Amino acid sequence: MEEHPDPSAPPQRAGEQGMAMIAPVTKAPAETLSRSFFWLSLRRAFRLDIKTDEVLPTERAVLDAEAGHIRNPEHQAFLAWRRSVLLLVAIMFVPLTVSRVIETFDGPEIPHVGRAFQLLPAIAEGLFCLVAFAQLKNWAQWKHQRRALFIAWVIYFIAPFIVFSYPFRHAYDEYYVAADAIQKTASMPFKLSKQHYQMAIGMMFGMQALMVLGPKVISLMPGMIRASIVAKLQFPGATAPGWLMMLAAPVYALFAYIIVLLPYQITGSWEFVVGNLGVMAAQIFIGISGRRLTVPLTNEESYERIHKTWLAYIGIIVASLGFMAYGFRDFIHELNLGTVRVVTGVLSIASNVLLDTLIGADAIIAAMSYLRRRGGGPPDPRQQQLMRDAETKLDVFTR
Repeated sequence: MEEHPDPSAPPQRAGEQGMAMIAPVTKAPAETLSRSFFWLSLRRAFRLDIKTDEVLPTERAVLDAEAGHIRNPEHQAFLAWRRSVLLLVAIMFVPLTVSRVIETFDGPEIPHVGRAFQLLPAIAEGLFCLVAFAQLKNWAQWKHQRRALFIAWVIYFIAPFIVFSYPFRHAYDEYYVAADAIQKTASMPFKLSKQHYQMAIGMMFGMQALMVLGPKVISLMPGMIRASIVAKLQFPGATAPGWLMMLAAPVYALFAYIIVLLPYQITGSWEFVVGNLGVMAAQIFIGISGRRLTVPLTNEESYERIHKTWLAYIGIIVASLGFMAYGFRDFIHELNLGTVRVVTGVLSIASNVLLDTLIGADAIIAAMSYLRRRGGGPPDPRQQQLMRDAETKLDVFTR
């Protein structure tokens, strides 16, 4: 029996009719959480060269309906890439949140205020996980989603830093009172003073702070470097991403050196030295290479320069991390870290790198748009004269 269109239905545009013929009719949440889309997202998220041919017909239909102004294939691929990255981060945060809650209560008893402080990271991770899943439906609305994710990311990022503002060394004073009473009644060859006791407690929580804050800090700069590359691929004529790479790379080399100092001093493994030198060399290499991206380029030039540089950078990083893995084996053995903590630590670093890449790319693009709008007004003769004076002084100084 032949079906006739409903006369009361709104008319479709030609593009929508063609899209309806090739796009399966699916609900967005069902597609987002499907197994096939998960594997597609896994392929998308860890690449930086966002492929336009991987944008699904259903995604193009959503973009046509909710973001009709975005017609550039690279920009459509960028939004589809963000969708995949956010899905992976949201999924990774589920076990991380559960693990953080378990770790909070897996330890000696402390006052309720201290326990509340320790729960802050788990609460922040759970909050971001909920926001990430909720914002998956808004992947085509870049401005709205970017602001919501940025606010949630700021809360998630600063929560662990607030935790360790609590003086945990004073939280165990009542335990020292009981231990001191035992020392006075028993004949012991040595006596533990309150100063040494508080110092030991402080060192214990200092180690815990390193384990919690380390993945966040060490993944921040790689995420920023990856975000700069993503922004350059999207807007090859912009120069800011190249300068950000040059600034972020040496800072990351310094952070990596500081983070590795503690496990190296505990284990004395020479593999840490070799791995750390490799990581620092990789940052110097990517920083120097970033200078080639500080000029306006075409799409082809940008892709070619980034592709060659990124492959070499990844090769150096992988080799360096291979050496560090042997050193961390001794570190894990010395601290008696279980398999669960090791797995969650690796998962935390991977999810933070992806998350920082997403947030960083959004921030770079938003900043470039803000600066362009501010500079888009009528020229100010006074400012132009000041810029010419500064350029003249710079030419004379560097002659």
